Amino acid sequence: MKLDAIEETAHQILQDAPDSIVRFRLLRDVIKALPDSNILNIARQEMLSSRWVVELRNEQKEDGSWGRFHSAMKAKGKVATTEAAVERGLTLGLEASDPTFQAAIEYLSRLLEGRIDFPDPPERNSRWETGKKLFASATLARICPALRILDETWDLWATIAEHTFASGRYDSEAEIRAHELLTGTDVKDSYLVLNNRYQLALLGSRAARLPRTVENALVDWAWHKTDGVGYLEIPLTNPPSRFTAGMLDRLFTSLELLSYFPSTLRLADSMIGWLWKQRDSEGLWNFGTRASFSVYFPLSQNSRSVKQRQHDWSTRVLVLLKRFYEL
Repeated sequence: MKLDAIEETAHQILQDAPDSIVRFRLLRDVIKALPDSNILNIARQEMLSSRWVVELRNEQKEDGSWGRFHSAMKAKGKVATTEAAVERGLTLGLEASDPTFQAAIEYLSRLLEGRIDFPDPPERNSRWETGKKLFASATLARICPALRILDETWDLWATIAEHTFASGRYDSEAEIRAHELLTGTDVKDSYLVLNNRYQLALLGSRAARLPRTVENALVDWAWHKTDGVGYLEIPLTNPPSRFTAGMLDRLFTSLELLSYFPSTLRLADSMIGWLWKQRDSEGLWNFGTRASFSVYFPLSQNSRSVKQRQHDWSTRVLVLLKRFYEL
């Protein structure tokens, strides 16, 4: 049984003295150790004192942000944006109860409520008001999807999805009309089109609440788009025959986003099979050095070590496979 193989591989890595973040992620997300178990609590404390978590915490501003929110600009610090910091924190194993994320939740909530200004330069178009709420909501939903402050934005995008897929398939004209009615924005060929990573992160945070026909049609459309998920732009229908480090990171990020939607499992057979075939002679994974823009890696302290890179990649694959098989 594949679930057994996933857990056996996680135990194999744990017996190989992995770094604290790998250990915690495998125990919590793959083996599913009991939340109040001693072994998980010890691993959590070791993770919280690790090099990468300390670095992330030290880069956080007094207001709970990490400076710019979304704009891709060169930054003086080690963390480019608040959006990237949250994604990084999640990969390291931080939880909503952690003080670092508590400060981020408060900051993101203030942004959504309009109590503070969005830190990035505003776009000079009708999309900006809708867009900045989408960016903040999608980021907050990844930390704590059940927060009531997310209800309004999630409901808005769920309604847009229901209009867009009312026929059972993607209808660009219906999507345009939905935005004319609900947001007053020009959506055509913009980041407000539903296949983008932010809409998928937000809707996926409560995927079970979407009407099944809408969820199915949304996932089917996003999976089969030739340019993949918006902002990531990697096709998903066929496993890659060759790839660069950047392509691989965008592929995994796309799969991780879609793994929150139940309908993804019926589409992912070939991709899951491909992942199993990429194991090395030890039954683990190592796709090589990370992409320069990746916020997922490193997990282990010494990313130049072949063994630790193997642990890092195997953790990412195992967490993803576990999520797929549990859909």
